[in-house]
Amino acid sequence: MSPGKTRKDLPEYEYPKETTEKLDYADLEALDISKLDQPGGIEELSAQVLNFINKNGFFYVAGHGLTDEDIRRQYAIAEQFFDLPLEEKTKYLANTAAGDFRGYKARATGEQAGKDNDERYNIPKFTPEHERPHPQLILDHYEEIKTFSLHIHNQILLPLLRIFAHALELDTEYFVNQHRYTAPGLEYLRYMKYHPSPRPLWAIGHTDYNTLTFLFHQPISGLQVQTPLGWKYIRSSPLSIIVNVADALELLSGGYLKSTVHRVVRPPVDQRESARLSLIYFARPESQVRLERVRSPLLERLGVKAEGEESLGGVTAEEWARARIAKDHRFRAGLVGSREGEIIAGVKQKYYD
Repeated sequence: MSPGKTRKDLPEYEYPKETTEKLDYADLEALDISKLDQPGGIEELSAQVLNFINKNGFFYVAGHGLTDEDIRRQYAIAEQFFDLPLEEKTKYLANTAAGDFRGYKARATGEQAGKDNDERYNIPKFTPEHERPHPQLILDHYEEIKTFSLHIHNQILLPLLRIFAHALELDTEYFVNQHRYTAPGLEYLRYMKYHPSPRPLWAIGHTDYNTLTFLFHQPISGLQVQTPLGWKYIRSSPLSIIVNVADALELLSGGYLKSTVHRVVRPPVDQRESARLSLIYFARPESQVRLERVRSPLLERLGVKAEGEESLGGVTAEEWARARIAKDHRFRAGLVGSREGEIIAGVKQKYYD
């Protein structure tokens, strides 16, 4: 089998209907990254980040260059993937026990069925280190998945990293140089499907362990963020991408940029019988980047010093990610009876539910 060179026909993906219930939504700001090309654009966007980032680690990105058709096309591929026979999907299982995310994760069954109700397929960076078998469906659409992933990295992630670096008064390429696409790293695109379940909590409150997470429009409600006023829903819009700050950026900023605490709950009554399909991109630093606080003039003036900074300074982005993946695997697989406290180097895992 080899990657397909042309787009093959797929049933067109149609979004589910929006809920009619009145939900308590978080008030998020939007960064229009198309302004970076304008005089004074990076200064305006950096000031906007500093104004809202400590209030809420979720924000929207507009001006990202992807069309609704681009996004729905990826959902169409995801929908077809999850419709494949289970025996076909399990040929591509991820080795999560070793902290390897690449490939398929089935939803829990049997005694562990209460642990989760989702299945996932993770497609890593399109670089030689990540060459691996894929189902023929993925190979048939390999080039368009690659184009979509590269657009997110080059046209959305890198501009945001320049904005964050400028906000911290660093060289604008500082974080960009820690996220080179061709360098070894664990960045990936995820297709994810939550199956209907009576459980009120579909994903426990948690933070992500990468740099930034990109979540694309999905009308099935359920994503919530923890705020000082409690849990609030995140509104989804076809015109913008939901982005959240994750662990790596928090650690690199000495805790100044907060990793967003979020969870997924059972959808409202009028969406309760529908599966929740998700399209997510996880951006991560290069494997050997050490997760230690940057020497930022802004952080120095503010006196920001991370707790446990000395012990975590020797931990790389890959070590951090693999430790969290493996820890999560042990709990989901029933190898440990409760969630473990330590991630790595004495740093504790926090739980929010």
